[in-house]
Amino acid sequence: MHSNDKSQRRVKKRTLKEAMHTSQRGDAGASKGTGEVVIYGMGISGNVIPPVLFCLDYKCGGMETMNILKGEQRTPEKLALNPFGQMPIMVDGDVEMAESGAILRYLAKVYAPEAYGVSVHEQAITDWALDWVSTTFVPDFYKGIWYPVAGFGPKPADQKALNKAAAEKLGIFAEKFLTKRKFIGGDVLGIADYKFGPLAWYMSHPAIENHANWKNPPRIQRYVKDFESALSAKSRKFLQEGWGFMNTKL
Repeated sequence: MHSNDKSQRRVKKRTLKEAMHTSQRGDAGASKGTGEVVIYGMGISGNVIPPVLFCLDYKCGGMETMNILKGEQRTPEKLALNPFGQMPIMVDGDVEMAESGAILRYLAKVYAPEAYGVSVHEQAITDWALDWVSTTFVPDFYKGIWYPVAGFGPKPADQKALNKAAAEKLGIFAEKFLTKRKFIGGDVLGIADYKFGPLAWYMSHPAIENHANWKNPPRIQRYVKDFESALSAKSRKFLQEGWGFMNTKL
């Protein structure tokens, strides 16, 4: 082996060791946060509610209304923050970002690391649950159950079949993530709970049963009660807007 090759290998080994050492110390360059996080969006949105609840519970910020029904997400100011013209948008000092799952990960890393998971394994499980909610539960089931009742989407071609499939998948979800534990995050709310909890809570509204003939499975019903009980008083008050909105759909 040439001396240059050996030298390159030594550099690579040092670089890898340095990276591992940095990882073990944590992200030393991570923002400490301002403690005044602003979530732009609407209080009835299942995408906006999760990060707002987190901010209220951890006393690190709150929501400012951005009414997308009036196109406020497409003003030059808001498009500069999120060029995709969607909600929620988060601003924390010089940190600007969107997408509720990404925002929740950021908030946990900055304000409450334990809400993401202490170990890499715990964080991976959190990511698994977060991704399943976003890639499977919402597009395949939530949009066919909650959206039509709320007035934001068409009814599915076969509501009964969709409801049956949703119940089966939620059963698997509960078996995987809620067996012998109160929440996805364990005994306390984690960011996966902040993502899934508001959706399951919304699906427990009487209007959903009246118009979509849907009722959460027993384990999810218990989960929703525990989720609400674990929230701070400010978070429970914040949820009243969404519940009141659904009351108009009865």
